[in-house]
Amino acid sequence: MIGRFLFGNARAIREVASNRSALWTGIVLVLLTGIARNYDQNYFLETPLWLIGPLAFSFFSGSFLYGVLILGFAKRHFPADHRPEKQWRTFMALFWMTAPIAWLYAIPVERFLDSSRAAEANIALLAIVSLWRVLLMSRVIVVLLEISFFRALGWVLLAASLEVILVMFFGAFLSGSFSRHILAGMAGMRNAPEEELLSSVLGSVWGWSWAVLLICVVSLAARPFRGAVPPLPRSSPGRLSWPLLITLVMLWGILAIPAQIEQHRFVTHSALVHKGNYSDALNYLAQFERRDFPPARRLEPNPYEYRVWRDLPPTIGLLNSNTPAWIRHVYLSHLTATLSHYFSGYDSLTNVSTMFSATEQLPEGREWLLTNQVALANRGLGPRYSSRESMQTAELSAQHSPPDGNGRDKPDSTRGVTRPSARDGSRFQFFPSGFRVGNDILMK
Repeated sequence: MIGRFLFGNARAIREVASNRSALWTGIVLVLLTGIARNYDQNYFLETPLWLIGPLAFSFFSGSFLYGVLILGFAKRHFPADHRPEKQWRTFMALFWMTAPIAWLYAIPVERFLDSSRAAEANIALLAIVSLWRVLLMSRVIVVLLEISFFRALGWVLLAASLEVILVMFFGAFLSGSFSRHILAGMAGMRNAPEEELLSSVLGSVWGWSWAVLLICVVSLAARPFRGAVPPLPRSSPGRLSWPLLITLVMLWGILAIPAQIEQHRFVTHSALVHKGNYSDALNYLAQFERRDFPPARRLEPNPYEYRVWRDLPPTIGLLNSNTPAWIRHVYLSHLTATLSHYFSGYDSLTNVSTMFSATEQLPEGREWLLTNQVALANRGLGPRYSSRESMQTAELSAQHSPPDGNGRDKPDSTRGVTRPSARDGSRFQFFPSGFRVGNDILMK
């Protein structure tokens, strides 16, 4: 029945509406949606919100739609002899039975796409799920209220667009993630690429929601409905499909186990980093491969979080040629991302000095330093070459080559900087007499 309902079968819709146990079936399906959304994104024991979050949100979302669709539109057209009855239970059963559509979020796109492409794929899945639910709820209204599809679609789109506008408006003030994005920009930090994409999409959603709302209001006002509609069916006792629900719970539990083991490793390593046990954190990583950790989460310290300048320098300072190559690659990539921020946030030149000294000793360290020397110079950590380039030349290269208007470093080919290769025998140094910060040289 669930499968037929999800594809808009009229008989299945009527069975759900008239079966009192459908409400409990829907609740279980919503709880399973919490697993589908989070099994490879979060560690279940970190917070209980992963389980009750979807149920709590859908409770308010479904109640809002009930208020607009049934109390706002349909109730005015019930027969005159209709006795007022509470129909919220029936409506919520129908609404919660759409939950399996959101199981599409369980597709692990992060395992075969990079973070930016994975974010695009997840947004595409969100669009599919949203469109499917709008069409399915429109079909439910058509079957049960016996109105035309386009009118039902107009009712559902009006309610959905209004809900999106309200959620985004209040979420902008109440959401901690939104506040973090604002503060990151004020602090000169870039948001992660996937977060930038999400912010851009949310801006488009905000604009299109207003457009859809306006179109629906005008269209429905131009052709007002003057007919009568039947009330939602009265639900009667029915059997709960326990075998099916137990099977679904077991399947989702088994599916989540491998990903949750990865999440547990991530949380264990993250706790060591946050406690400042950087050596233990690296030793813990060395027991595994990168594939043993969740691909959807950046290993700590995250280069797009405020703590990165506190935790990353001492972490890289402990790297050496015996550190597994995948760990060196991860943290050098983190350092590259950290240098993309508009301002440097380090508060200890000793840590920074140790970090770059350790970097130079790594097998891939010289190549990384040569590749990123422009970014280093523009952030007050400019290099010089003792045998090929004078300190004055290095400083002039940094001073006369600011980032472009978008905050990105200009290519070396446009700056007249000669980048010596690793074969010229010159030793890469970070100001042997000290570190450059702004226009000052801090002596050792």
